[in-house]
Amino acid sequence: MSSRLIEIFGDEKLIAKIKRRLPYLFQLAELESSRAGKTGMEVGSTQEKITIALLIYKFAERNYEKSNSSVMRCAYVQ
Repeated sequence: MSSRLIEIFGDEKLIAKIKRRLPYLFQLAELESSRAGKTGMEVGSTQEKITIALLIYKFAERNYEKSNSSVMRCAYVQ
């Protein structure tokens, strides 16, 4: 496995936070994507955004450089 994945799965505090919050966030994504009691196809996109937010939370600060601040702002907006 790459060292970044090992870092995620080796961080006990992060694992506990994921186990506690991810099911709740995915349930919110499902509720947000449901219309007339049926879950829409966009639930997968919303869940992907949640997962990407987790990766940004874990790795973005370390990779952030002040000279690239406008690039980082664009990445967060998209």
